[in-house]
Amino acid sequence: MAGCDDADVTASRDPFELLGRANDEFARRLRLVGPDDWRRPTPCSDWDVRALVNHVVGANVRYQLLLYGAPTEQVEATRTVDHLGDDALASFVATADGVVACFHEDGALERIAHHVTGERTGRELLSARILDTAIHAWDLASAIGADDALDDDVVAFLLAYTADLDLGPQQRAFALPDAEVPASALPQDQLLHRLGRHPNITEEVR
Repeated sequence: MAGCDDADVTASRDPFELLGRANDEFARRLRLVGPDDWRRPTPCSDWDVRALVNHVVGANVRYQLLLYGAPTEQVEATRTVDHLGDDALASFVATADGVVACFHEDGALERIAHHVTGERTGRELLSARILDTAIHAWDLASAIGADDALDDDVVAFLLAYTADLDLGPQQRAFALPDAEVPASALPQDQLLHRLGRHPNITEEVR
């Protein structure tokens, strides 16, 4: 998240709507996860499906804590917690709704949160939440062999948001790309490549 600024939520696309779409993208894939899918590997090499889903649900919890000014130690302690329980989908929906409600509170976007990587405004956290949820929706789809197409407006927003973003190893799940992507590649492929994923590059039809 380092290197971003408040401009990332001033585009014509409503970031609250885009977060809702990203949440829908993730929930749609999560509904397809079967009993035999939880141990499947994901594009995040350290995580199987269950660990990836637990990360996303846990991040919803962490961002609520961040928006309420919780200390770093309390926020980081959530990384070792099982957030899924017996119903992963219900856990995701509840925490996703909770973090959306937090972002809608008066003054939430102007609050300063003490993220482990540095101080962040609520505006920055909102963009980061869209990024994390949408990209992990693609990771989940890839892991279980589901449709991996992301919402076009979400992709366009994230391409703009990540243009000058520090995506080094310190950003945990988001790895640096290891090669150049063709300029003619589809927007989603460009975004995924930028985030260290390896989609089957498809050139855009002009």
